[in-house]
Amino acid sequence: SSGINAEYGGEVESITWHRSSPFSFVAGTSEGSAVCVDIRQEKPLFTIAAHDCEVSGLAMSRHLPGLLLTCSADKSVKAWSLTESSASCVTAREFADSVSLHTISLCPDYPSMLAIGGLQCGLQLWDLATNREFREAFNIPAQGS
Repeated sequence: SSGINAEYGGEVESITWHRSSPFSFVAGTSEGSAVCVDIRQEKPLFTIAAHDCEVSGLAMSRHLPGLLLTCSADKSVKAWSLTESSASCVTAREFADSVSLHTISLCPDYPSMLAIGGLQCGLQLWDLATNREFREAFNIPAQGS
C-alpha cells in the first residue's frame, strides 16, 4: 500500500480533509499542534501551535472556505482562517464547565453553528456568527443588518 509515513510532533489524535484543497488534510497532534499536509509533498505546508494540550477535534467548513475549527483537552475551541501557507486564529472560546473537549462538528445547514462534546459539559452549541471577529474574518453580516 502507498501512503505517507511522517512524524508530526506527537501522536496524531484527529484528522480532517481540507475542503478547499483536495490533496490536503489537517492532523491534530497530542502535543497541541495542527499540521496542514499536502499528500504530494514530503514536508507539511505549515504547523499551527493550536493548543496547550492535544488537539482532540477538528472540523473544516464546506461553506466558509478556509475555516478550520480545533478543540482540545485544554477546554478551548479555536477558529482559524487558513491560506495555502499559513493560518491565523480568528477567535477562541474557553468552556470552563468542561474537564476536556473531545469532538466538534459544524452544522451542514447553518454554516456558523458548532456542536462541541466533552467530559462533564455534555453537548454545547456555539453560533460563531455571534462573534464580531469571526464575522469580519469570513465576511458574514451581523444579524439584523
